[in-house]
Amino acid sequence: MLRTEKGRKMSMRSSEKLWRAVLATLLVVALVIPMAANAAPASSGKDSGPWWIVEPEPESPSTSYDSILYSEIAPKLREIEQSSNRVKVEVVGKSAGGRDLYFVTLSAPEAMGRLGRYKAIAQTMLKDPAKAQDMIEQLGDFKVPVFINGSIHGNEYPGTDAAIRLIETLAYDDSEEVRAILDNVILLVNVVQNPDGRVLGTRSNANGVDVNRDFFTQSQPEAQITAGLLAEWSPMVVLDLHGFVKPMLIEPCTPPHNPNYEYDLYIKWALAQAEAMEAELFARTGWAAQIPYRDRAGGWDDWAPSYMPVFASYHGSYGHTLETPYRDERGVDAHYHAVWGALKFIAENRQEMVHDQVEIYRRGYLDLEQQPVPPELLPVYDQFPELMLQDFPAAYVIPAGTPLQASAHQPYRLIEFLLHNGVEVEKAVQAFSLGGVIYPAGTYVIWMDQPKRALANVLLEDGLDLSGVPGMVFYSPPAAWSNPLLWDVTRAIMDDPIPLRTTPVKKADVPGPSVESGKAAAYVYLPTSNAAIRATNELLAQGLELIRVAGPFEDGGRSFGAGAVILPGDPALARKVAGGYGLDVYALGAVPDGAVPLKEQHIAVYADTGTRLALDALGFEYDEVSIDAINADALADYDVFINLGLRWSSINVDGRSAFQAWYAAGGNYIALPNRGRAIDFAVDAGIVDVSYGYTSGNGVVAVDYDPHDPVAAGYLQSGHAFMYRSVWFTEYDGLEVSAWLEEGDFFKSGYWPEWQMSGAAGMPLIVHGNDGASNLTLIGADATFRTHPEGSFRLIANAIYNGLD
Repeated sequence: MLRTEKGRKMSMRSSEKLWRAVLATLLVVALVIPMAANAAPASSGKDSGPWWIVEPEPESPSTSYDSILYSEIAPKLREIEQSSNRVKVEVVGKSAGGRDLYFVTLSAPEAMGRLGRYKAIAQTMLKDPAKAQDMIEQLGDFKVPVFINGSIHGNEYPGTDAAIRLIETLAYDDSEEVRAILDNVILLVNVVQNPDGRVLGTRSNANGVDVNRDFFTQSQPEAQITAGLLAEWSPMVVLDLHGFVKPMLIEPCTPPHNPNYEYDLYIKWALAQAEAMEAELFARTGWAAQIPYRDRAGGWDDWAPSYMPVFASYHGSYGHTLETPYRDERGVDAHYHAVWGALKFIAENRQEMVHDQVEIYRRGYLDLEQQPVPPELLPVYDQFPELMLQDFPAAYVIPAGTPLQASAHQPYRLIEFLLHNGVEVEKAVQAFSLGGVIYPAGTYVIWMDQPKRALANVLLEDGLDLSGVPGMVFYSPPAAWSNPLLWDVTRAIMDDPIPLRTTPVKKADVPGPSVESGKAAAYVYLPTSNAAIRATNELLAQGLELIRVAGPFEDGGRSFGAGAVILPGDPALARKVAGGYGLDVYALGAVPDGAVPLKEQHIAVYADTGTRLALDALGFEYDEVSIDAINADALADYDVFINLGLRWSSINVDGRSAFQAWYAAGGNYIALPNRGRAIDFAVDAGIVDVSYGYTSGNGVVAVDYDPHDPVAAGYLQSGHAFMYRSVWFTEYDGLEVSAWLEEGDFFKSGYWPEWQMSGAAGMPLIVHGNDGASNLTLIGADATFRTHPEGSFRLIANAIYNGLD
């Protein structure tokens, strides 16, 4: 497809041609769907057999009512499916703990055999939104998908219980209200989004992750699977069932509102629908509700796309969180009646609501300007109307591999992420120039004239610096995120379109392995990706002899960066490593001087879930240690101690003496920020003397790495990091600097009031040093915040390996 200077698509399909294609799709679907309905039942993937046979396990529901156990859900759903022709049940994946995720599709019987038809129309919304508006008006019986998400926080039990009660009502009842809902809605129910938490009695999943903070990272299977369903269905309404706020809380949210989605169309229907839910709740129970957008000045915002219903809004959905007020049966009642009010509202307003949903896509597809929220819908205390309109670029440009990227792995991860979430990605057919840089053919181009431009832009942009906006209050960090910047991906912004021929892509280019030919005394690969770190750890676990070169070196007239890992001169091994991990492996004429043998390290960790999952992603084995264990000299059994937040004052005299002895004997201490506690620990222990500045704010910062430094090994000189309760160093005598905050305007996005006056610009962000065999690394940036800054994980790996030098 060729883009002109005006950015319009020159190969626009005619309406007649598109209509023929849609009819052909519908015909195929009409033939395929009935056959699929008669297929053999899906298996849960376990040896125990079909999905509805679940082996009971101990469960810890913290409820005062007879809440359904997780092990009872599958048989219950199977019973409903077999006795109602309105219901279809699927297992759409597994949780982090290996438990099935149940997905229910429910509608009128005649619609259940035509689900493909509705999906085809939904896809037309994205391919030709204007045509879809006409189609929907002509097809009066078009049913809209409504997505119910049950108990993303596992110990908020009423959400799943209410979802099952709703399924039963709509599966069996034949009241006038039920018929009206079934005539207008395809109900999609993620019955128990967090089965691990439901079984264990925890908010988080089995990995300790709050899934409702994971949607712009999708590090967890529960978030990945739900995100895939949102991309597949583009539901018109999303209701996420939580607890516990009194009176019952029904979104939309307080400011600040993220400017990327079409807020004027969203709030038009989200506010009216919330008031319909409020009215139904009061009519059925007499209980009041609160709507943050209408009733609060701040503190319950929809700024970050980490929350499930907010993330859904970037798909064009009218998304709501519902917080039930009660932990007992009344909590189930509140959710049930509120959702019922939404379903009745949708049945009455379906045509107009879906018309405006398609208008969201039309604006993106045709690159139309956003429209302001009508004054009558703005609360008097909404202080930030200037934040509610977005100026979209023409496109984002992402090179597929080196030398513009540190590695091909990072863009591969990002492009696959975008495609999984329904973002349209294309490739340049020929080389082109942008901003004085030549980008080769095969470079990814994400044009913003696409239906889901809101989703594409919120994931790819730098974000906004909100530091100077007064009165800003956030429910929870972060105030900024950026998948390319924090995933170590080089990307450029095309502000205005250029003539460029591009073609759509369905899959990202898998990082291609390469092994340099010729006689080799040894082979080498560079630590430029998380895959390279995993390779190193897995090879060491297999007993292979590896060595590391801390600094850069020359071989045969070629330059290699710091931190290179040297393999034995076995071509078969080199091919195996390259192929197994998608690495570029180079032949060396000689083993470089100063190389140090690598060995598996015994690692002790006092840190949070993000740090643990980062180590998991890199392939490190580790043990979590408690204060009692440290007091009992447990560190004597470890080579490395990673500390996120342990204070020196928290351990006793024996623990202090044991730590000092461990470090003096050659320990490797790695401090992560978290208010500077782990750095203070090192200062109080007497192993380093530093001073630092501190911010409680959070955001994305520009960083200058020293690519010759062993801790910054594998990074390009210009990069980014995330700050949250983080530090920079003002006094650091005797230590080496791995990275600095960029001079000047280093703060790219987020909320850090008066960062310009902080004195942080140009100051060290990461320092390290040694005292004989003892090593320490002090990392001022938050390298593992909720696992989002994946590009920073390698800093920890380099710090671990550096202790061997």
